[in-house]
Amino acid sequence: MSTPHEQPHLTQEQEDPNFWATWAIGISGAFLVVTTVAVACGIYFRAATTEAFDKSINIRYEDNYLVKAEQRAVLDGPPHWVRELDPSTGEVVERLVIPIDEAMNIIAGNAN
Repeated sequence: MSTPHEQPHLTQEQEDPNFWATWAIGISGAFLVVTTVAVACGIYFRAATTEAFDKSINIRYEDNYLVKAEQRAVLDGPPHWVRELDPSTGEVVERLVIPIDEAMNIIAGNAN
């Protein structure tokens, strides 16, 4: 048996597709690409500006961290006497400054 070498679906003449459908698919495809690129750029620049904003805020708070570190050093430092002038009476007042852990132990009744 022999098979014919002709392909029946190619022998028939076929019409061109509707040009309006071709234009509609082309325009909608271009719109989809432009929209996708615009959304991706928006996400990227939003993330970049947020990161830059966070970094600039953190630089400003560096002074705050230094102040807190100094306050922590005072709280954890050795006991010492402080002299201050009382503005209402004009007297010099002396007071003992002790570390916060020792003060908490004294208040709790765990003093040595």
